[in-house]
Amino acid sequence: MKKKLVVAAAAGAMCVAATTAFALENEFHGMYKAMGYSSNFFNGYTLAPAQTSTLLRKDAGVSNFFEQRARLMYIAKANDNLKLVTHFELDSRFGGVAGGYKGITTGNDSGNLDADQLTLETKNVYLDTNCPITGANIKIGIQPWADSYQSLFLLADMTGLYVTKKFDPLTASFGWFRYADLDTNTNWAGDASNDLFVVDAKYAINKDMTVGASLYAIDNGTNTLPSNVKDMYMPGVNASLTFGPATINPFVAVQFGRTTGNQNLNGFLGGATAKVKNVGPGNINAAFVYMSGDDRATSSTSYGKAFKPVSANTSYFNAANMWLLVRSGQAVNSSTSVTGNDLTVGGRGLVGIFAGYEGTRDKAFYNANVGYAMTAEQRKNGTTEESSSLGTELNATVGYKLYDNLAVSLTGAYAILGDALKKSAASNGKGISGFATTVADADNPWLANLQLSYTF
Repeated sequence: MKKKLVVAAAAGAMCVAATTAFALENEFHGMYKAMGYSSNFFNGYTLAPAQTSTLLRKDAGVSNFFEQRARLMYIAKANDNLKLVTHFELDSRFGGVAGGYKGITTGNDSGNLDADQLTLETKNVYLDTNCPITGANIKIGIQPWADSYQSLFLLADMTGLYVTKKFDPLTASFGWFRYADLDTNTNWAGDASNDLFVVDAKYAINKDMTVGASLYAIDNGTNTLPSNVKDMYMPGVNASLTFGPATINPFVAVQFGRTTGNQNLNGFLGGATAKVKNVGPGNINAAFVYMSGDDRATSSTSYGKAFKPVSANTSYFNAANMWLLVRSGQAVNSSTSVTGNDLTVGGRGLVGIFAGYEGTRDKAFYNANVGYAMTAEQRKNGTTEESSSLGTELNATVGYKLYDNLAVSLTGAYAILGDALKKSAASNGKGISGFATTVADADNPWLANLQLSYTF
């Protein structure tokens, strides 16, 4: 596998070297978003799964805070076939974050007094070129990548090589990403690294129907990300189907491979998203997801049945349009949920169904959504079986476009916790250990969000 990687990288380098450069054009793009929160759950931090139990509690306090994010993209464009893309991010909470923040022990949030702190983060630095020899598009460097399954497996910025070639009506892609490396100067480079290999194809049957297939493979030299996995293979199929005003995007994927204990992997992922346009003055959205899970933390059989994303914080399901049950795609620094972004709920799996309505009127826009989530499998606390019900969320947003690229909005969200998160996770309790409150009958979480968003 490593030798094939070298050959593919060399071919990509030849195409890059053969591309001719012309006069340079400069492009600038970006965004700024300021968000104010009042909530009995959100507190200005992205929570790990084990931290949710400290905030899901009886008589929870209320947090009031503001945070902001700016993204700046500079593109050095030699011509239509060659450009360098750079993308940077600046995050701050009003008043600053006192402790460690994003990997630095202290002093890297410029929201504090006098603002002189280290805030700039690298998102992307990659070369984007169309090969004059093969006609393929090649991206090499730190680049964004999302899976073809609503980002439930992985959405992240990673270092690697991605090649896309169109053979109308077929579009084929091959990618290699090295997203972790624990090598030291005493061993060989690549011995303790995580490599993701991607083969993806889309076939446009006609303007209304596109079908896709993919294979993702992970060579996990660090035994982390995903945890306790040695190697993993994930084949899957997906489609985009339009029937009049309705568009449906179904997807199915399976996982197999080995754990670090030589247990077989046997994960399953399935679901669909849908949009029906022009229903009254707006559109109806719907989404469903099923992730397989294990009914015990350590399976006694030879199969691990839980679907495994690469990591909790790089797994998304923005189509849910939630704020509390599933993290919102609109969130910036406070990107979290009642499961600490662990959609698998500690390997128990997930069943979720979501629906909503959205519309616009002149410069105003609005949406309302409802969703329900439960675990796919139940485990035991002592002699009592855990509840599977995570809860039901209702949320609504109203907003107004002050300019074409500047909008202000107000969102309210409320989650009615199921017993899996509301009840105690102590011995013989129905709550899920590590996620639910340690005291019975936690308050239902809520939030109010004020957002100002500018794009350019």
